[in-house]
Amino acid sequence: MDQGAPQYYNSGLTPTPYMGWNTYYGLGAPTEDAVKGVADFLVSSGLRNAGYDIVWLDGGWQATPPRDTKGRLAADQTRFPHGIPSIVDYIHKRGLRAGIYTDAGAYDGGKSCGLGSGGYYERDAKQFAGWKFDAIKVDFLCGLAQKLDPGTAFGQFSAAVAKTGRKMLLNLCNPVTSEWGVPITPEQAANNNYIWGPTTGDSWRTYTDLAFGNPTPGEWANIVRAMDTNAWHPEANGPGHWNDADYLLPMRKLPDGSYELTEEESTTQLVMWAQMAGPLIIGSDPRTLPQSMLNTLKNPEIIAVDQDRLGIQGVRIQTSGVGDVYSKVLSGRGQRSVVLLNRNDTPSMISVDFTKAGLSGDVQIRDLRQRKDLGTFTGSYATTVPPHGTAMLKLSGTDYAPGADLGGDATASPALVRFSDTDAAAFTRAADGSVLMNTRKGANWAQQWTRLDGHRILGQPAAYGSAGGRIDLFVRGSDNAAYQRTFRNGQWGPWIWLGGDLTDAPTVAFTSPSSWTLFARGKDGQVWQRPSNAWWSSIGAPNGKPIYGRPSAVVDGNGPHVAVRTADDSVWIWENGAWAGLGGTISGSPAIVATLGRIYLFARASDYTLWQRNFSDGSWGGWFPRGEFPSNAFDGSLGAAAGDNGSAWVAFRGVDGRVHQVVL
Repeated sequence: MDQGAPQYYNSGLTPTPYMGWNTYYGLGAPTEDAVKGVADFLVSSGLRNAGYDIVWLDGGWQATPPRDTKGRLAADQTRFPHGIPSIVDYIHKRGLRAGIYTDAGAYDGGKSCGLGSGGYYERDAKQFAGWKFDAIKVDFLCGLAQKLDPGTAFGQFSAAVAKTGRKMLLNLCNPVTSEWGVPITPEQAANNNYIWGPTTGDSWRTYTDLAFGNPTPGEWANIVRAMDTNAWHPEANGPGHWNDADYLLPMRKLPDGSYELTEEESTTQLVMWAQMAGPLIIGSDPRTLPQSMLNTLKNPEIIAVDQDRLGIQGVRIQTSGVGDVYSKVLSGRGQRSVVLLNRNDTPSMISVDFTKAGLSGDVQIRDLRQRKDLGTFTGSYATTVPPHGTAMLKLSGTDYAPGADLGGDATASPALVRFSDTDAAAFTRAADGSVLMNTRKGANWAQQWTRLDGHRILGQPAAYGSAGGRIDLFVRGSDNAAYQRTFRNGQWGPWIWLGGDLTDAPTVAFTSPSSWTLFARGKDGQVWQRPSNAWWSSIGAPNGKPIYGRPSAVVDGNGPHVAVRTADDSVWIWENGAWAGLGGTISGSPAIVATLGRIYLFARASDYTLWQRNFSDGSWGGWFPRGEFPSNAFDGSLGAAAGDNGSAWVAFRGVDGRVHQVVL
């Protein structure tokens, strides 16, 4: 299904966010006995059965220097007298998985890192596989000191892991930010890890470390900071590739016996990490936690939100001086997890507007923290939230989408053709890959879809109407070639092969049935074009780097305009033979349509709402939101056609899997 996304990394190990425990914040430099003690506790306390099944050795496991005379990584013999294979075996025998730590840079004698795999990527990955580790954390401390590019270095390590033949979860930890006070390039900044992370590893850090090794007063501010920075790019998150906001730090004790985070603050971190569909790795020593905190960490209803199979990161849908409301789409029709977050130091009343959460009608509410039903409500719900606390709710209602419901069971974004307000057609992809067609004759759309025989397709169709009710349909076939099919004189003609080697669905700058140019993403990630009277050639891509997903094209008196999504999730446009950036942060392929001398550009934003930007009088205006679309009202991209009086008809696939159509 075309969602304007890259070929994501997929180890097959993390269809939902991984869970476990890491030694760094709880133990510092780990020892064999301490690790065994925590592993046993994960089992006896029920944390393992709740899902926390990784025991992860962070820095400090290694010898000094970290390699033996043969160049192999070696453990500290005092802390791990029986060696690493022995502790891995101990962990595995308890039904747990084992993780290990290294750095992307080369060891520099301990100035920047305690060990490093620089120059040894394949050898170290093979050694970790031989030790039967299930997960690897790769830091970037020596990587930064040696001025490496994190995307390149982590990509090389990822390739080395793939060569081992053993599946190992890959956590890429570049925590470098301007707060470090050292010179960094934009590529080295942690807030840009989302650009390369989804194609390189199972997870990547979204900002700097949450805390120091030892408990420190004032930690709540760091939790809020990590939460907010992790919210910047929810579009990068999903099954097999996860934003990592750092570890959970429940109730570490300060020297005076108080807690670095209160129990409510610790619960807020867990709730927000689950709401944002992130890895849940306990950083505290779980043996020190009160039973009430352990019970919260094991709460199956909170964990179920984190582990929902859709893997959609919850996004902010409301904000005020008091706090925020986050909504997350869950699997199943009309299901949302909603968190009311109080940032204040005093109890505060916070409410959720059901429409902004993408729901209509009566809504049933369940309190996930208290694990009890609250009843049925209409319009909104409000409750008092404790300071630095949360209310975590499950909402069950009816998915809201603007406009007419065309039904169907679409597996791709639709295409739309409009001849008049009473004569239109929509196309989408069925579950078996065939093309489905719906028609509007009069005031309403047909109540059922018609299946077109012939080719199975990949991604979003493209369709264009012209005089006499003619429709030209363009698709990507299952063989990755482009095909065209024409409807005229009341019947469909045969499929016509147009060639190409496409890696996403095509779009067309359509002037007439005899004059059009098809654009698509090629195997090299660049944009390729095929005019109606010539063969394929490349127009390149912004900065020569691969684009994401399906381009969108129109043609006017100035020639074709081609909009694309780039790896940093911004929009670029190809006009007058050159690329120019239009900004934005988007989560699906852009869609453009020409009407009354203007061009409208639509794109799903990172918070899953719809935004628009217009071209008129020779220049592009700014982005603005379309209030008709709440967060998560639709998936992917729009199908668009010109309407009367400068309007645009758009069709979209709702989160309910059905096709909808509205006039904007």
